[in-house]
Parts: sequence; C-alpha cells; structure tokens
Amino acid sequence: MDFCRKDIHTSILKASKYSQLTIDEDFNVPDSKEDIDKVIAKDGYIVVDEVVSEENRVRVIGEVFFKILYKTVGEKPDIEVYEGSIPFEDQVNVDGMTRSNVADSQCRLEDLTVSVINSRKIEVRGLIGNAVSAYEDLKINAATDLENGQGIECQYKKIVSTDTIISKRDVCKIKEEIDIPQNKPNIKCIMWSSVELRNIETKPLDNKLSIRGEIEIFVVYKGQEEHLPIQYLFSVRTISRELECSGAKEGMISEVDAFLGKGDVCIRSDADGEDRVIGVEYNMDMNIKMYEEQEINILHDMFSPQVEIIPETSEFCYENLLIRNQAKAKITQRKRLTASQGKLLQICHVYGSVDVDDVDIEESKIHISGVVKTSVLYISSGDDPMNCMELDMPFEYSVDSVPLTREDSVRIIPSLDQLSAVMQSSEEVEIKAQVNLGISVFSKSKTEVITDMKLVPIDYEKKAAMPGIVGYIVKKGDTLWSIARKYYATTESIRSINNLDSDNLKEGDRLVIVKS
Repeated sequence: MDFCRKDIHTSILKASKYSQLTIDEDFNVPDSKEDIDKVIAKDGYIVVDEVVSEENRVRVIGEVFFKILYKTVGEKPDIEVYEGSIPFEDQVNVDGMTRSNVADSQCRLEDLTVSVINSRKIEVRGLIGNAVSAYEDLKINAATDLENGQGIECQYKKIVSTDTIISKRDVCKIKEEIDIPQNKPNIKCIMWSSVELRNIETKPLDNKLSIRGEIEIFVVYKGQEEHLPIQYLFSVRTISRELECSGAKEGMISEVDAFLGKGDVCIRSDADGEDRVIGVEYNMDMNIKMYEEQEINILHDMFSPQVEIIPETSEFCYENLLIRNQAKAKITQRKRLTASQGKLLQICHVYGSVDVDDVDIEESKIHISGVVKTSVLYISSGDDPMNCMELDMPFEYSVDSVPLTREDSVRIIPSLDQLSAVMQSSEEVEIKAQVNLGISVFSKSKTEVITDMKLVPIDYEKKAAMPGIVGYIVKKGDTLWSIARKYYATTESIRSINNLDSDNLKEGDRLVIVKS
C-alpha cells in the first residue's frame, strides 16, 4: 500500500511594506545653455534598475530622471530645456525576508520640486514612494490517493488555489516617427516633449503577452526661421505588440503594470534631407504577473475497521483570487489662474500622473483614495512665451465586493486613461481625468495536507466491546464518515443497509449500523 502523490506549487504574498525616500541635489547649468530666469514646467519619472532580496530586507536601486522647461534671461526671453538624473537606493526592512524570496517594487515619484538658486544653478528635490511586496514560493508533495488500499476508507478534499505562474520584469521597445505637417516649419531644435501611455490592455497568449493601447506624444520645437513663434504638435499612435513570455498560456489571468522608462525624442531627416521628422524611442517597462487557477483533489482522511491509520500532515498555505475588477473613476475640477500666471490665450497640452494613497477594506466594500497630479502648458499674455499651471485632483472610489477580512490582500494598479483641459475663460481652466483602477483581491487559505502515514494494530478490546448491530439516531454535526469511523463500519455498508441514495444525512434520521 502506497500513496499516489502530486507536487503542489504556489506563491503567496509574504509581506507588504511602504517606504518614502527623499532626494535632493544641486545642478549647474552647462555653458552651452542660457541663464535661467524662472522655471516654467517640470516633469520626472523613475526607472527601477534592480530589486534585490536579502536577509530581512529588500534593496531597490534606480534612478530619477527629470527635465525642466525654463525662461531664459535677456531682453528677448526665450525658452530652454535642461535634463538630468539622480540615482537612488532604498533599503526596506522586511522581517523574515530571505534571499530565495521574490520581491517586487512599485516606485512612484510623489513630488518633484525645482528651485532656482541663481541663474546658473538649480536645486532638485523629490519624494519617492516605494511599495515593496515580498512573495514566497511554496511546494509540498501531497497524497492524492492510495494504491492497493483495499479495505481502507478514503476521504478527499478539493483545493482551489490561484497559482503565480509568471512573475518578472520585462521591457517592450516603442519606436515611432512623426512627420511634421506641411503648414509647419522645419525643426531647428526640440524644446520640450511629453510622452505618455494611455488605455493599455494586455492579454496572455501561448508563450506571449499581447499588448494593445495608445501612446500620446507632445512636442514643443523652434522652427529654423527665427521670426516664427514657438511651434508645438500633438499625436496619438496605436500600440500593438506581442512580447515573448515563456510559460504564458491563453486564458491565464494577467496583472501587468506598464509604464514608460528610459527614452528619447529626437530630430530626424525626411526623404528630402530636411529636418521634418520627430523620432520617438522609449522603453515600456512592465511588471508582469500571470496567474492560473487549479483544482486539486487531495487525500484528506483515512480509516479502516481492521487497522488504525495515523496520517502525518503538514500545513499548506495558498491564495485564491476573489475579485478581478477594472474600475473607472471620473474626476472634474476647475482652477483659476493667479495674477502672476497671466491671461490664458491657448492651451498647448496637459499631462499628469495618478497615485493611490490609501486602500481601506470594509466587510463588503473597498474604499480607494488617491490624487491625479496634472500640469497644463499654455500660451499666456505678457512677457512669458509659455506658462504652466499645476493642479492636484484628489479622488475617492468605492468598489462593492464579496465579504473581506483585514488579512485579504488588495492589489491595485492605477493608470490615467483620459486627461483633457478646456478653457472656460481667459482666467479659468476645466480639467477632466479618468482613472483606471485594476483591482485584484486575494484571500489567504491554509489546509492540512497528508504527506505520510503510520499503521498500528487496532484496539481489539475496544472493537470487541462495540455491539455488532447498532440502531443510531443522527445528531447535529454527524456525517456518514464520522459514524462509520466510530462504529468500525464502512460508509458503503451503511448506505447499502439503509438504502441511502447519497451521503447527505439530516438530524433525526434513523440508521442501522453493522460492525465490519
């Protein structure tokens, strides 16, 4: 007699930690650029280069990239752009973390401030929010049945778990070219650019990941003719890619956080050799997870009227996906310009990002709060060739759910799918945004799994003292299994003698039980 066995693999969330890290560094303006009068606009993003699992901690290594659009000093103010980067390393304490555990990091640039120290020097300060998740891979060799187990009653249990099949970071290359419209001049130099992802959807295929969505490209440039005003253009391109992803299968559940990483916007020549093409090359960094639900019938209990069986068990922890939801929160807010910001003549572009600040779990609801941070570039009256206004738009969203506990894991991937700015007057702008919230809720479960057994002689005196035939009235909590085990019978004999069509018993049922 031996077990039929199966290896069960799963990955569970071991711990989640959130930390904040500040960066602060001074930069000198290179000689090739004009002096700074004031900062018009700023933008920044984070690239995570490495996430290292260590004993009781996780190290996150990356870089903050920033750029500023500024007004130059002089009788005829102009605009220039300055770009730089600041490396960082964050060490997050995670009790019980080991080198074999897998760690993920979601870093967000929660604040970016640029101050002019003097016309040749700036100070860049930032706040990085770092959400670290540690996962533990678990494996157990579980008994699923018996071979040659004649005379032994077996009880089975079904485990339904959501297993993490793929957990990795990857990069998808984006390359686009934009031809300048015929009514616009040739490009002398690019002053400012903003590239953002919108409406990204992913779908697992066999050994691939399908990626669909859009990329929005905004560029400010100077024309080759000096007398012409500053030029700008906006273009939306469709993304359609298939990324190699070994182990992926159609029908798996995917959870992909996609965001733009390192990239460049540059000038290219057209077929006639004129500078009328804008080239866009960016990395789309992706944190990819794929899950698969599996059902496994395992051996839960055993007994025999002829021999005492003592199962050896181990506790096995696993997760179940309770909720997978794509929620959308719409936000609208207006803002008036201050006197120093001038009058609004024309909106050039609006860009922004979204952060989730808090997730609160009630019994049957998930409350999510966060903020959409927006910047509106516009042409203004007065001496400034271009100006920018910033607006933080807080939002709250509640999602109905199945009953939850504080131990359940709620994982949210936010993205900004729609963002627009409309002039209401020369002093007021209305900004609309749509926040997409990819919500996944996992419940933690555990069960006893039989891994081995011992056979010992039965207590014959106790069995002999038991009547050969018993009349029994079913009590609350009784099962066919528990009654057969108590009276040294078999479930089959009880079913047969009492003409039972199923194993379902009701309190008060009368049974005849014959000892085996």
